[in-house]
Amino acid sequence: MIKKYFLITLSCFFTFIVSINAQNQGEQLFLQKCTACHTIGGGKLIGPDLANVQNRRTEEWIIKFVQSSQSLINSGDSAAIAVFDQHNKIVMPDQDLKVNEIKSIIDYISTSSPDVNNPNKKTPVQTFSAASITTSDIERGKKFFEGTSKLTNGGPSCISCHNIDNAAVFNGGLLAKDLTTVFSRLGAVGIDATLRNPPFPAMINSFGSATLTDQEIKDLLAFLYDSDQRGALQSSSLLSQFVLLIGIILGLNIALVVFLFMWHRVKKYSVNFYNN
Repeated sequence: MIKKYFLITLSCFFTFIVSINAQNQGEQLFLQKCTACHTIGGGKLIGPDLANVQNRRTEEWIIKFVQSSQSLINSGDSAAIAVFDQHNKIVMPDQDLKVNEIKSIIDYISTSSPDVNNPNKKTPVQTFSAASITTSDIERGKKFFEGTSKLTNGGPSCISCHNIDNAAVFNGGLLAKDLTTVFSRLGAVGIDATLRNPPFPAMINSFGSATLTDQEIKDLLAFLYDSDQRGALQSSSLLSQFVLLIGIILGLNIALVVFLFMWHRVKKYSVNFYNN
């Protein structure tokens, strides 16, 4: 019985991890490829608002339109023609994306879209936007993380179990995973989902009856995002310094080899020695 329970728990855990990774890929691709023209629940930009597009169009149709909207329009597809006409006949560039990549974007849009049955419920995108965070958001998130500000419902500080490589924060606990690069690993949607619905026993015990507010989640996301970006810059700087050091060492060794090669070609004895 215990073994069966363990296997079920393990299966749920891996399903959760796979789901989070897919969401993270979809989020990254959406930010790279889509945000210049589209929003999720933020209204029309150059192109239509994509909130709940998965309910309006089939997955197959969306994939075809993303990969080549003009091909679909030229085929006579009435839905594609209507979208084209409604948005001033602005041509959507063909996207060099694989089917599984577009599916991950659709999944991200689905997860991030407002709930039509619960319009007052905030989506992860509404809770956090990297473009709109402020230094005040980051500072509040830092205080919640390290425990210098109390959480509304009495939950424990993150630092009691987690560490983060941030010069402005004391070293944290080692009971759980380091969170320095958690934003790169899980993205806003993944972290948001973890904070709202903790999948780990320790988090369930700590926050099951002490849920975080939307504002607290937003502030923690801002702090974790800022720490992740700082860590990436620091890693990039260290990598550049390491590459430079390796280059200097290789250059000195090459110079030494050339010097030794030339030295062996230098005459070892004077001209008079050969004349005697």
